[in-house]
Amino acid sequence: MPLIRPCADLRNNYNEISSICHATNKPVYITKNGYSDLVILSNEAYEQLIEEKINKDFEKKYPDFEAFKKDVYEKIEKGLNDIKQGNYRPIDEFCQEMEAKINE
Repeated sequence: MPLIRPCADLRNNYNEISSICHATNKPVYITKNGYSDLVILSNEAYEQLIEEKINKDFEKKYPDFEAFKKDVYEKIEKGLNDIKQGNYRPIDEFCQEMEAKINE
């Protein structure tokens, strides 16, 4: 059963909520004006959730090591063909373009 707490508890009972998150590795749902507003997890639970998501996505794309290896080799081959055809540019130019996009 999910643990639901009002937003005032986050301010007034932070240590208690933090302890619950760490002890249970379960989310605590925070409400504001009676409506769901936030979900709080311990850092460990969050990292585990992200790792599971990444692994699930990876396994969906690559059902076995051979599929992964094939994809890597195809990408390397494409890159080498691009170089042979002159489809490349200096790394400094690429980095400047990426920095400009990030800073927009």
